[in-house]
Amino acid sequence: MQLPQNQWYIVLAANELRRKPLGAERLGRRIVFWRDRAGVAHAHGERCPHLGASLSAGTVQGDTLVCPFHGFAFDGAGRCRHIPANGCDGRIPQGMALETWILREAHGFLWLWLGRPRDAYPPLPYFEELGEPGWRCRTDIIDWPVHYTRAIENQLDVAHLAFVHGAAMGQAGRSFVDGPYVESDAAGIRIWSSNRRDTGQAGRSQAELRAAAEGQPARIRFLFPGTWMLHIGPSVRNVVAFVPINEHSTRYYLRFYHRVRVPVLAQLFELALGWSNRLIIGQDRRVVVTQTPASSLDAGSDRFIEADRAIIAFRKVLAGLLAAP
Repeated sequence: MQLPQNQWYIVLAANELRRKPLGAERLGRRIVFWRDRAGVAHAHGERCPHLGASLSAGTVQGDTLVCPFHGFAFDGAGRCRHIPANGCDGRIPQGMALETWILREAHGFLWLWLGRPRDAYPPLPYFEELGEPGWRCRTDIIDWPVHYTRAIENQLDVAHLAFVHGAAMGQAGRSFVDGPYVESDAAGIRIWSSNRRDTGQAGRSQAELRAAAEGQPARIRFLFPGTWMLHIGPSVRNVVAFVPINEHSTRYYLRFYHRVRVPVLAQLFELALGWSNRLIIGQDRRVVVTQTPASSLDAGSDRFIEADRAIIAFRKVLAGLLAAP
């Protein structure tokens, strides 16, 4: 599976992993996740190197993950610590170890480092403002049968809104004349969009759109490899973590952040916006599953227009990350 290397990937919501081992397909791999007795999360290849049993069917004993087949015990670094059939002081064969990935737990997610080990790792790619006091969030989990590139590009595309979501957003039948204005670098993409209705006037130039964006928060921000945020208002945000499962499937961790403090009102607000988000995502899904080729990495025949600036930027940065050593 083609994925940018040397990146932090969200792989699970933190509350999905408890004491019992959890097997999951992520990033084109079968991975077993587990917590030691201190609650620290670990990630390894799911296959036991002895005879290939699934370690997700095993147990956690102390600070080791124990295979359900012959009781081989592995620590958080993937080293085999005990083989019952060899006795308490028995020799551990060389190479009896698990493929292991570095995990971090932050922002309510588990993050996996895909790439070469380092002495110091880069910061996790999340939105710093959401770590400030006062934010509450609701999380929904949705799986799509699409490649991660198509899933991400759909959320960077502002031109489809009036056509796919027209009734839901009150924009049915409208077209808009401006933008978007897009900035990008190796870290991510920032999009400022305009809802100036098309009545036959000329669209504003990129210089004019850039001037209008000056000092304004980006409407959409995307951080590589897969976190997206929609700035709805001063106290409301939508966040999506795109998690590649395999070549044909992507998981969405869809979060709705707000600052409503009264518990009953907050719950009603979350229910209403959660319903709205699922409706809109469902409308997107009906179209995105029809796109060919399945991966935009293979979509060399696509023909772009001015409104596709964010998609063009995404593909350009992604190509650079995939080509990086």
